[in-house]
Amino acid sequence: MKTIASFIDPKRILVETPLGDDFIIGFSSQDNYLIAQQSNFDVRKALAILFDRYYKGDSSVIMGEISRQLMLHGYEMVFSYRKLEKDKERIRIGNRIKELRSNKGLDSKSLALYAGIDPANLCRIESGKYSVGFDILAKIASVLGMKIDFVELKEEENGTTNYCIRQ
Repeated sequence: MKTIASFIDPKRILVETPLGDDFIIGFSSQDNYLIAQQSNFDVRKALAILFDRYYKGDSSVIMGEISRQLMLHGYEMVFSYRKLEKDKERIRIGNRIKELRSNKGLDSKSLALYAGIDPANLCRIESGKYSVGFDILAKIASVLGMKIDFVELKEEENGTTNYCIRQ
């Protein structure tokens, strides 16, 4: 199994390591994202390769080497990083809301209007930057024709947990 890196937004990348540790790598600008869109020089691939090569489970020392290697290869310097724990759930929920909204043909401003929330808050929710309360989540779910429910976690063979979404 190899490391997977994917853009959360133009300034942040989610790095999922085979050791089960996940990180959010932040950059000060959208430069790496724009370069990835316009060429074969993709910072996601570079990060995945670097984590596979250098990450051995110690998050306190890895980012210095990752930053150094990125800069040596012409990428923008890492602005921030953090080991992902509870952020992962916010990102998962935000991505799911965005997916459901897109499937319904709604833009974010319309969903925010129908749910009675600020469009900027919806943007933060969808990008996983905001811990949404139950009442707001229930309003969003209602507009999307969904309900909120507790579902049993399913354990995969490799020991990771996948979340079930009931519609």
